[in-house]
Amino acid sequence: MKIKHILIAGGLALGSLSMTSCADYLELQPTNAQTSDTFFRSSTEARQALVGIYEKLRSDYNGAPNSTPMFDMAMGDDAYVGGDPSGTDMIYYQQMSKFQAQTNNEAGQAAWNKCFGGIQRANTLLANYDKIEFTTAETEIQSQYKGEATFLRAHYYFELARLFENIPVFTVPLSGDEWKAVEQSTVDNTYATIAKDIMDAIPLMATAIPEGEEGRLNQFAAKAELVKIFMFYTGVYGKSELPVLDGTAISKADIITIADDVITNSGATLATNYEDLFNQSGNYNKEVLFEIPFANTGSGDWGDWSYGSIFCQMSGPRGYNTDLLAQGWGFTSPSRELEAAYEANDSRKAATLVYAKDLIDLSGSVYQAQYNFTSMHSNKYTTHGWNKATVNVELNWAQNYHYIRLADILLLAAELNVTTDAGKALGYFNQVRTRAGLAPKGAITIVDIQNERRTELALEGHRYFDVLRRGLTAAAAELNVTGYTLTPPTDTDPSYVDDNGNNLTGDVGKADSYNVSFDAAKRGFLPIPQVEVDLHSMLKQNAGY
Repeated sequence: MKIKHILIAGGLALGSLSMTSCADYLELQPTNAQTSDTFFRSSTEARQALVGIYEKLRSDYNGAPNSTPMFDMAMGDDAYVGGDPSGTDMIYYQQMSKFQAQTNNEAGQAAWNKCFGGIQRANTLLANYDKIEFTTAETEIQSQYKGEATFLRAHYYFELARLFENIPVFTVPLSGDEWKAVEQSTVDNTYATIAKDIMDAIPLMATAIPEGEEGRLNQFAAKAELVKIFMFYTGVYGKSELPVLDGTAISKADIITIADDVITNSGATLATNYEDLFNQSGNYNKEVLFEIPFANTGSGDWGDWSYGSIFCQMSGPRGYNTDLLAQGWGFTSPSRELEAAYEANDSRKAATLVYAKDLIDLSGSVYQAQYNFTSMHSNKYTTHGWNKATVNVELNWAQNYHYIRLADILLLAAELNVTTDAGKALGYFNQVRTRAGLAPKGAITIVDIQNERRTELALEGHRYFDVLRRGLTAAAAELNVTGYTLTPPTDTDPSYVDDNGNNLTGDVGKADSYNVSFDAAKRGFLPIPQVEVDLHSMLKQNAGY
């Protein structure tokens, strides 16, 4: 049974260990129907608890949409937020896109709650692990479940660290009022704790997940994320090593070895056709190292028990409905910079961008232009007609999110080797490039790799974090938009003009609304949710807020 199905049945098992108030995200003692003393008995309960930890991965709508690609959409330069033409739709993302996020930002609060909810569940399982009685035939799963829980805790902490930077870190359940004394960790300690969890988890995890349990994570997923963590930490903080709590720091040479191991031994292979990553063949594609499953259950729950991808719903065009794309909410307007980044004959462009002109030609009628409309929509995670549910459509997009693909690691490995082993770097780089139908390069620079990462991983949630790790000055130069000029229509036929006189084959709106000013004083991070600061006197607000 795939994990997406297990989540639906098993996620409820941890409901009794979930908390709802703000304070309870730090107060981890279960206080509801079952306690840890009565729940953790056998491998069955261990599995249910593990599924509960996994379940938080797909929790991209819990009060506000909050998956990683949404934050990248808002703060990166591959897309504008979009939404209702008024520019007030999900105002918290609109503010974020101008680097003017408020301390009561709803998406930030939702991400904070989601990640600490996952950490809470991991801490509870791991703290009670020795109580669980596994049979002698269950030695492997005893190890694997513990490894997966430990790795998932590290993953949730990394998500928090790269969004909020200054976060509390704790790896044991807290009792009574202990949460009131929790302080924010130093950055180095946060990353050292994350690295320790992953290093502890890797030898416990399986090298391959059994058939039928796709969606569970193996040790190569953990190694792949460790590579991404190393690159983010060393880039953002100007370090040469990643610290490991109570262990030896991970050097560049170490992480190169780990990246090579993923590339050589994980069993992941590049999809022959790039577009197959985002069409009917996309789910559980052999290229994906870390996959977050979504399901079509028919759920009509707008809370944390909707199992479909809300990001798909957000990205679909407003008021449009054909067999190609169904109606969405009109977010994720690809930028003209992204459009221009593709070379001629790059097969990734058509798999990434879909033009309004083509949509109108297919349907025979215009639809509603979204805010900061650029005549393009995402063609990756969106309202694909082949994926349309029959009931409660908005909540039931069953397109999995490919958080880490082999191509991502190939390009990071190229970056790691570019100044020390040019031939090796070039080999990794050209694997990705030739898959896109482009001629291989004979030599590359770091800029070539950065450009390749942009076109390869566009609209998948990586661009902003890639830019941020170049440093604040470089980030400002890359993200700032001044003196924006609207791109004129490519076709003046009246069939492309809506009732408001907008020609949907060009940019729509006011030019100055496309301008962006990166606020270096905020260092690229979101504010700590104000309700948490107000509730926990030991928490301090981030710089610039």
